[in-house]
Amino acid sequence: MKKQYPTGPVTHKIRQLNRLDIFKQKRMAIFETLSDRETEVLQLIAQGKNNPKISQELLISRATVQNHRAMIRQKLDIKNEQGFMKYALAFNLIDF
Repeated sequence: MKKQYPTGPVTHKIRQLNRLDIFKQKRMAIFETLSDRETEVLQLIAQGKNNPKISQELLISRATVQNHRAMIRQKLDIKNEQGFMKYALAFNLIDF
């Protein structure tokens, strides 16, 4: 007899959280290479803020924001904007 697994929104949420936890465990050491400022920029990117808004909020130039963004991409091997969000969710920089 085939085993039945529960379905529904709660089960879906649990599966998502489990995937994020596995992602986090595998990438903890890499994430810890970010500076405090890079972590802050990552959080703001995940909140949907663009470079001009980030530069205003942190009182840094747009070029500095671009440099932070590039370093974050490089260190975390982020290929697209969704990658920023995945790290931010996994490391509790934004609410899920």
